[in-house]
Amino acid sequence: MIEAIFRRFAGLPFKLEKLDEAASGRLTGADLRAALPGLLRGGQLAAVKKAWGEMLYYIPAERLPELWGRTPFPELTPLAATDARLQREAGPGLALDLFRALTWAGRNGLPVTSKGTLHQRSIGKLAGHLYLQENDIAGLHLRYPHHDVYPPQLAVVLDLLLSFELLVKERASWSLNSRELSAWLSLEQEEMDALLFRELLHRYIPDDVSAQHGVYRLIQPDLREGTWYSLQDMIKSLQSIGMVPGSPPEFLQGWLENWLKALAGFGWVDFGTDEGGEGCFRWRKKPDLRRLPKNGQAAEGSLADGGLDDGGKYGLGPSSPPFIIVQPDFEILVPPDVSYRVRWELEAFCENLTMDRMSVYRLTRQSVSKAAELGRSPAEVLELLETRAEAVPDNVRSALEQWGRELGRTLLEERMLLRCADEEAAETVASLPALAGLLERIGPRDFIVEDAQAAKVRRVLEEARLAPPKSGGPSAAAPDFPRLEEGTGHAPAALRGTQPERAWIFNGRNLHFYEPSEAIPPLSELFPGYEEVPGMWLKELRSYHGSTARKVMEQAIAWRTKVELKMNGSVEEFCPLFLKGDEKWTVVGRLLKPSLNGEEVIPPQGEIELAPDRWEAMRLRLPELS
Repeated sequence: MIEAIFRRFAGLPFKLEKLDEAASGRLTGADLRAALPGLLRGGQLAAVKKAWGEMLYYIPAERLPELWGRTPFPELTPLAATDARLQREAGPGLALDLFRALTWAGRNGLPVTSKGTLHQRSIGKLAGHLYLQENDIAGLHLRYPHHDVYPPQLAVVLDLLLSFELLVKERASWSLNSRELSAWLSLEQEEMDALLFRELLHRYIPDDVSAQHGVYRLIQPDLREGTWYSLQDMIKSLQSIGMVPGSPPEFLQGWLENWLKALAGFGWVDFGTDEGGEGCFRWRKKPDLRRLPKNGQAAEGSLADGGLDDGGKYGLGPSSPPFIIVQPDFEILVPPDVSYRVRWELEAFCENLTMDRMSVYRLTRQSVSKAAELGRSPAEVLELLETRAEAVPDNVRSALEQWGRELGRTLLEERMLLRCADEEAAETVASLPALAGLLERIGPRDFIVEDAQAAKVRRVLEEARLAPPKSGGPSAAAPDFPRLEEGTGHAPAALRGTQPERAWIFNGRNLHFYEPSEAIPPLSELFPGYEEVPGMWLKELRSYHGSTARKVMEQAIAWRTKVELKMNGSVEEFCPLFLKGDEKWTVVGRLLKPSLNGEEVIPPQGEIELAPDRWEAMRLRLPELS
C-alpha cells in the first residue's frame, strides 16, 4: 500500500479524498483508505491538522530513502568520458562555506539594523567570503525573507546556520552558539555532507512529485562517483517505473538541470553536456545518507556526540594523524583530513592564504596579536602547534616565545562609567548605603560600575530619583571567537533534528506550520455513510431489483471499492467507475481477472460496459481496516 502512495505523492502532503489517486491495477481507493489507520499507527504515514481541523497526511521524510531502496529501477548506462563536456565543476563544498561564514562572524561580529537584518557592509563582505556563487543556485528560485537584502548564496548559508542553531538571533546582533559550534565542528566531513544534503532534500525541493522523485533517483547507489550519466536517460528510467508522466514536462527537465548546477556549487557534482547538448552529470562526492544517525544517535565511530576521542582541546590526540605541517617560513600546511576543530583554532591565530586540497596558513606577529584579542595567548598557539604538528621549527618556537614576552603586558579594558552632572549629585551617590561596594570612585564626579552590577545600580539610582537615561546599547556587535567546548556529550542540533521555525527557506511543503496529529480517522470518515448501508449488501451475493442494484453500484463508486458479480456461474471482481442512463442504466468499469497464486499481479482488462441483466447476483466488497 505504502509503495502506491509513495509513487503518487512522494513526500508531499495529501488530503484523504486525494488518496484515491494512488489507486492502480487491482488496488482500489477503498483498499488504500482501509490501510490508512495501520500505516499511521506504524509510522509509515504521519499527519498534521490545519487550524480549521482539516487533516493532511504524508510520508515522513526519513522514510523516503527506505522506500527508494525497495523500488526496482533500471540501471543507467554510463556515458563515455569523451562524450561529456564539463560546464560547471564541483566547488570546494557547502560545509566549507558554512565554516568560512562562521569564522568570519567570529572575527567581525554580526550586528543587525533596526529592521533585524544584517548591515549591508557585513552582507557584502560575508557573501564575498563564500565560494558559493549566486549563479550556482539562481535556477532554484528559492523563497526567503528579506529577498531584496540578502543574495541567494548568502541566504542559503545563513538559513543552514540558523536551522542548525549555529547562529542565534539576538536583539542587537546575531551571535555564535558556542555549544552547537563545538558539536558541529566535531563531526566528520562525511557526516556534515550527509546532514546538509538531508536538509536540502527536506526544504529546497518544490511541491512537485516528479521533482521529488528525480532528486532521490540521483542518489541511488547505481550512480557511481566519477562516472558521467545522461540526465535524459535518468528521466526515462523514472518514466519506465511510472514515477513521472509519460512525456516529462519542461519544468522537470529544466529544474533538474538547475538542481545539478546547485549541487555543483555545493561541491558534490560536476555538470556538463553531451554531444547533443543535453545535460549530463557525474558525482564527485556523493553524500551518504547512511551515515546519518538512527533515532538521534550518532553513527558508529563518529565525533557527533561533541566529545573528544583522547584528543585534548583540539579534537584528536597528539599522536593521531593527519598532522599539520609547520614550515620554517612560518607557513602552515593543512591536509584535507585535518578536523574542523583544529582549523577553527588556526583561523583564530593565522592568516589564511589558500583553501584547497592542501590549505595554507601563515603565522605572523600581527596574527598572533589578533589572536590575543580573541583570548588565545602565544603560549596556547605554541601548544596547539606542538600537539598537532609532527615538529615545530626552532625559529617558529623562538618567535612565539618572544611574542609571548612582548604581547599582553598591558591591557585596554572597556568599563562602564557613571558620570554625575555635578559634585552634589556625586556626593549623594557616594552616600547611598545600597551602593556600598558596587562603585569605584575615580574622580569628583565619576565612578566605575562593574558590568555585572549595572542593573542593581540602576535600580538604586531610580529609587533615589537619580536614574540615568536609558541607552540603546552599542551600535555594533563585538567579535566573539569562542573557544570550543570539550567532551560535553552534546549531539549537534543537525543530528537531533532541526527546528523548522528557525529556518528561512521552504521551497516545498510547509508542514511545520500545522499541528502534528496522532488521530486515526474512524470508519465513518474513511467510508462516509457506512452506518446507513444495509448489511446484506456486504455480507453475501444476492440478486437485487434493478433500482437496488443501481444503489449498490453508486455506493461502490462513492467508496472507490470493488463489487463481486456472479456472471455465468462464476464470481468476478468488478471496479465500477461511472453509471450511464437512468431507467435503462449501465455501469462502466474494469472487470478484474483472478490473480495468480493469490497474488494481485494480473493487470486488469480495459473498461467494459455492463447492464444489470449481465449478472445473476452481486455483493459490495469493503476491505477490512488495518
